[in-house]
Amino acid sequence: MSFSNWMERLKQRTKPMLHSINHHTKTITKTASTYIATNKKVALSVSAGLVLTVVGGAAASAYYQSNVIPVYHVSVNGKEVGIVSSPDVVQQWEKEKLQQEQEKHNGLTLKLSDYISFTEENLYKGQFDNEATLKTLDQTAKIQVEATKIIVNGDVIGYAANQEQAELVLTTLKDKLSGVKLNASGKKAVAAASLESVAKNSAIKQVKFKEEISTEEESVPADEVLTADKLEALLSKGTAQQVVHTVGEGDCITCIAKRYGITSKDIYANNAGMNENTVLQLGQKINVTAIRPKVTVQVVEEVKQDEMIDYSTETRTNAKVPKGETNVIQDGKEGKKQVTYQVTRENGEVVDREMLSQQVIAQPVTKIIERGSKVIPSRGTGRISWPAGGYISSGFGSRWGRLHAGIDIAGSGIARAADNGRVVEAGWHGGYGNMILIDHGNGLQTLYGHLSKIEVRVGEVVEQGKEIGVKGSTGDSTGVHLHFEVRKNGVPQNPMKYLSR
Repeated sequence: MSFSNWMERLKQRTKPMLHSINHHTKTITKTASTYIATNKKVALSVSAGLVLTVVGGAAASAYYQSNVIPVYHVSVNGKEVGIVSSPDVVQQWEKEKLQQEQEKHNGLTLKLSDYISFTEENLYKGQFDNEATLKTLDQTAKIQVEATKIIVNGDVIGYAANQEQAELVLTTLKDKLSGVKLNASGKKAVAAASLESVAKNSAIKQVKFKEEISTEEESVPADEVLTADKLEALLSKGTAQQVVHTVGEGDCITCIAKRYGITSKDIYANNAGMNENTVLQLGQKINVTAIRPKVTVQVVEEVKQDEMIDYSTETRTNAKVPKGETNVIQDGKEGKKQVTYQVTRENGEVVDREMLSQQVIAQPVTKIIERGSKVIPSRGTGRISWPAGGYISSGFGSRWGRLHAGIDIAGSGIARAADNGRVVEAGWHGGYGNMILIDHGNGLQTLYGHLSKIEVRVGEVVEQGKEIGVKGSTGDSTGVHLHFEVRKNGVPQNPMKYLSR
């Protein structure tokens, strides 16, 4: 307030008092003049009274002025919040407030975001309340800091302390989510474990954020500025804080996931060793943080890798080989080729794989199979041939008080079909051990017992002389041999009658 304004206000406030003094002074003067004219003896006394009156008026004016003190109206953003005795009171509060916040926010440069102004006023015995004003300021005035906001696709994600911190967080996140760290020349320096199998023959073409990311400077409340760790967590997980659920009565993984708006897979990923078979325990702590990255790091990589070429199979028909039999004439062998792919990964996961070129290193070798087409009749010729080589160790007839229903051909070797026919039994059969029974379709059947190996199956049609098994000593046997029987209409016959023909 200017001096002329102050004087004018003082004049207005003292005007009634001065008017009263002047009025009384004039009255006294007039009365004194009249009195002097009529009575000159009291003239001296009246003059003295007049002087005292004038002196008293001046003293009153001085007393008033001595009690007029300046006070200061404090406003925040144009709105008055209180009256203080001096601007120094508020300025000292501001200094201390900033210092306190500075210690809490790791040395960031802080400032009051609100505009504080003062209006001076001189009042007679002016009233002020410093304490109440400062209390109101504590509640209304906001501390802010110049920070760098990170914007993803137009949305503000969070605030870094400065541009340098924001860039460091984004670079660290790019390395972590891509699984690839580039050196100063832009070449791959380190590959994630998931890329180790192709790392030697790969070249990084591009590493970038899929989203549009920008930064801007802005004044924000100091509490909104995040540390580098929290900002990185916010960008990579979608939240800066871990959410933990305590298992209660009736909880299950699916219902917990539904409650927090996540999936069971999120819970399995957040909690090592947990899967669909995990039994929850009361009081168990489960991380239910919904990991939804705010950013996507896209890596475009050119990968060279060797791949096998499948061989083809060629089947040839041989009329001399019985139908149903196959022989491998030539084994197949896989070929080899080198293939170049352009692989696109998003946060480490392959989302696209495009083949750019391929070069054959070794041609595959075709597998050739010979398949028989010769139809073998299931009806026998009636001429029984020797089923195995060796000598007869026991003939047909009574032995040990009972009928020996066949002959025993001693020695090791293979067993062959005695005539054309169909296999009606092949497997374990009591005292016969491993046994084969062939029906020749003409009333005759032949039996082959004590085999160590069976090489035909029930229902299979066999040709006379075909290998059907290997001699052995299974079942009731005292040595390696073939027990051979010939049956006619189910009745055992002496095989020698048919073998000698």
